[in-house]
Amino acid sequence: TVSGQTWPNGCQVCEAEIDPETGSVRVARLTALDDVGKVMNPLIAEGQVQGGIAQGLGQALIEHAVYDASGQLITGSFMDYAMPRADDLPSFRAEITEHPSSTNRLGIRAGGEGGTTPALAVVINAIVDALADFGVRHIEMPATPERVWRAIQEACNKGQPS
Repeated sequence: TVSGQTWPNGCQVCEAEIDPETGSVRVARLTALDDVGKVMNPLIAEGQVQGGIAQGLGQALIEHAVYDASGQLITGSFMDYAMPRADDLPSFRAEITEHPSSTNRLGIRAGGEGGTTPALAVVINAIVDALADFGVRHIEMPATPERVWRAIQEACNKGQPS
């Protein structure tokens, strides 16, 4: 029986700004703190966290697998699929702390998913928080400008006669 924690720990916070006229989202600030246990190679650990954040931002804001009515994938290449690139990403801050795991002699924990998982939640929560004054309480991923704009329009038109 393995006792003790073997998965990474961490926290992320995000601040997002929305242009209500266009639905455009700008991540103004994202900060991450990850504990991956004992770091064997700082460059690899930092790269995993930063890459995970980039992947999470991409999934939250632009990535979308689209299928046609017959179930055929129509975003099957990188020409059609909106994969995040450097100019899509904001500057963000990622720090790593080391609290060695007690469950193995190396004191390591997995670290690859530490950036991705919380990024999805903090970005979408920041968007919903920014849209709270409009009455928006939920938005599906990816939070594209069109989806954000439609959510604002629907919330503003709720309860008004058509």
